Amino acid sequence: MEEQKQFEKLLKPIQRQLLFQLIIKEGQLLFLLAGAMSFLLIVVASFVVVPFLVYYFIAIFALTCIVFLIRVWRFRPGLYESSAVYNSFVTEDRVITAYSFLGKHGVLEQLQLADAVSRMKKVQNQVLKRKKLKFYPKWLAAGMMFMIAAIIVYNTIPNTFETAKQLEKEIKLVQEVEKNLEKKLEKEKNPEVKKALKEAQEKLSEAKTAKEALKELEKQSKKLELQSLKEKEKQKELETWKNELERNGLADISKFIEQKNLEELEKGLKSLNNNWDKLSEEQRKALSQISQKEQKLTDEELEQLLKQLESALQSPELLKQLAAAQAAIQNTGINMQNQMIKDGLPPSQMAFAPPGQTNGGNQQQGKPQNGNSQTPSQNGQPNNGNNSGSGSGTGSGSGSGSGSGSGSGSGSGSGSGNGSGSGTGTGSGSGSGSGAGLGKGSREMLTIPNRLQGDSNTENDFGPLGEGAKGQQQEGDGPILKGNIKPYSEVFNTYEKAYRQSTERLELPSDLGDIVKNYFSNIDPNEE
Repeated sequence: MEEQKQFEKLLKPIQRQLLFQLIIKEGQLLFLLAGAMSFLLIVVASFVVVPFLVYYFIAIFALTCIVFLIRVWRFRPGLYESSAVYNSFVTEDRVITAYSFLGKHGVLEQLQLADAVSRMKKVQNQVLKRKKLKFYPKWLAAGMMFMIAAIIVYNTIPNTFETAKQLEKEIKLVQEVEKNLEKKLEKEKNPEVKKALKEAQEKLSEAKTAKEALKELEKQSKKLELQSLKEKEKQKELETWKNELERNGLADISKFIEQKNLEELEKGLKSLNNNWDKLSEEQRKALSQISQKEQKLTDEELEQLLKQLESALQSPELLKQLAAAQAAIQNTGINMQNQMIKDGLPPSQMAFAPPGQTNGGNQQQGKPQNGNSQTPSQNGQPNNGNNSGSGSGTGSGSGSGSGSGSGSGSGSGSGSGNGSGSGTGTGSGSGSGSGAGLGKGSREMLTIPNRLQGDSNTENDFGPLGEGAKGQQQEGDGPILKGNIKPYSEVFNTYEKAYRQSTERLELPSDLGDIVKNYFSNIDPNEE
C-alpha cells in the first residue's frame, strides 16, 4: 500500500507538466482557429454591411474559448499518460506494468510495484528536466497569416465598414429614442398622449435605421394632425348647426349644446322628433342639417345622432389631448433630428421644424398691424400695414376719410398687405425697393407669368408605381417673360381645376378629401 502511494506521488509532477503542455498546444490551435474565423468574418463584412462587428469578434473569442476549455477537459492527462513518460526512461516497461497492478494486493504485484518505484526514483531528475514545451510553427504561421489578411481586407475596403459604423450610430440613436419614449410613457398621465407615444414606440422598434424611425415619427405626427383637423371640422359643423337652431326658433336645443347638457339635449331632440309634423319647414331643415335625414328619425337613427353629438361636444377636450400628443411626438422628432446632425447623420430633409420655423422657404406669416412699415402705393393713397414689399411707380392724389389702396408695378421682391388710414391733403411721390413681404396680404391681384406661343403638349403616366430611385430630367434654359397682373378670382378657378385633375389618379381617403374640399372652400373668392 505504501508503494502505491509513492508511485502516484512520483507521477503527480509529470501529470502537471503534461497538463501545462496540453494547454500550450490547445492555445496554439485556438490562435489558428480564431484567426481563420476572423478572416472569414471580415471577408463577409466586406460584401455585406454588418453593424457592431466588434460584437461578432467577441462572440468568436467566446466560442473558441469554450472549445478550448472543452478540449482541455476532455484530453486532460491522467496517471496512465504520466506512467508512459516515466516508462520511456525505465527499461522493460516496468512503469506501465506497475500501473496495471494498481489496486491489486497480491505478492507478485506488490514486488513489481516496489521495483518500479525504486527505478523511477533513480531517473526522477532526468524525467523532470526533459524537454517539455512543444510549439507548432505551422499553426502559429497560419494563424498569423489569417490575422494579417483580415487587417489588409479591413483597410483596403473601407466603404462597407464605414457604412456599418454609420448604421451602428443610427441603431444606437433609435434605441436611445425608444428609451426616452419609455421614460415619457411612465410619467405621462394623459391617455391620448400615452396612446400616441406607445404607438410611436412600437413603430420605432420595427425601424431598422434612424431615417426610417424619423419617417415613422413624422407619419405619427401627420396622423395626429389629421385627427385634429377632423375634430376641428366637428366643432365647426356643431357651431354652424347651433347657429341654425337659434335662427329658426330652437334656442333651447342650442342652449343645451352650449351647456353640454347631454341629458336635456336628448330629451329635447326626442320631443322634437316626436312632434316632427308640427315643426315649421325651417326648423325641419335645421334638424336635418345634422342628421342628414329630411324625415322623422327612427329610434336607432336618433340614438346614432345623440352619439354623434356627444362625440362633437367632447371634441374640444380631445383636441387639446391630440395637440399635446402631437407636441410630444414632434419634440421627440426634433430631438432625434438634432442628435442625428450631432452624430454626423443629417437627415435628407427636416421632417420636424423647430418651434417658430417652418419647413418651407420664405413664407408669409403674421397679422397686419398699423404703423410698423409702409408699402409704396401708386395711386397716391395712404397704406399702413405689417408687411414690407417692393414696387416702383409714381402717382398723386388727394382725398379724405379712410380707405385702402392697391397698385401694381414692376420691381424686385414680393409682398402684399392690407392697411387702413385716414387723412386729408394731397401728395405725390415715387418709390422703389426690394424685399420679401411678411403678413397676410390681399387676394385682389396676382402676378401670372406669360407663356410663349406654341403647342402645349401634356404627357401623363397612369401606370402603377414601382420601386426604384427617383430621377430628374432637366431642359435647357428658356426665355423668361414678365408676368401680368390678373384678378385673384380669375386665377382661382384655373388653379382649383388643375389641382383636382392632378389628384384624380390618387384615391384619397374620405377624411382627407373633405379637408381638401374645405380648403378650396375657404380660399374661394366667390364665398368671401
